[in-house]
Amino acid sequence: MSRFAAVFVLTASLLAGASALSASPISYSNTGNVAPTSILTAASTGDITGYFFSSSAAATDYIRLVDVTSGYTSSYFFNNHGTAVGSAQNFGFVTAGDILVFEIYNQNNNQTFGTDPSRNDDGINHAYVSAFGGGLVGATDVPVGLFIGMEDLSSSISDLDYNDSTFIATNVASVPSAHAPEPGSLLLLGTGLLGVVGAVRRRISTL
Repeated sequence: MSRFAAVFVLTASLLAGASALSASPISYSNTGNVAPTSILTAASTGDITGYFFSSSAAATDYIRLVDVTSGYTSSYFFNNHGTAVGSAQNFGFVTAGDILVFEIYNQNNNQTFGTDPSRNDDGINHAYVSAFGGGLVGATDVPVGLFIGMEDLSSSISDLDYNDSTFIATNVASVPSAHAPEPGSLLLLGTGLLGVVGAVRRRISTL
């Protein structure tokens, strides 16, 4: 193996390992416990598209998008009892970096909850967020995005299974709020990777 190839393989392995650490199951596996909060942002300037995935709620629920940065709020979409699996919906135009919140409206009890706990009456997170690698949802070929599972009941009566209404959102980025990296942290990560690569190159040069 050439020196360049060895360095490339090591770097790719490190990056793949970092990606694997962020992978999660597509359905919530810790039922009964509040899901970790994720900060959602617009990945790029353009439209946010959602694809209806599933629902287990007896109540009638709808989903909307709030762009906290611009003040834009979409209409309510995805009636969970009347939307076909895989149905696509344009939630609206956003600018890269905008802070986004998805909210679920429970029509039966006239309550709204969302991905930002500070906006919820009970103060807890009402969304489970996980990476979606792309694939068929119903008969629709859905691109890479985020799987978002919503909880439509207040914490005092909720089962916290985060499957009352679920959908895939594209052009949305997610960072767990407890682990949101500072710019300096990202710089240190990049510097660390370069340092490891440099050490490997020096090691290879002695072989």
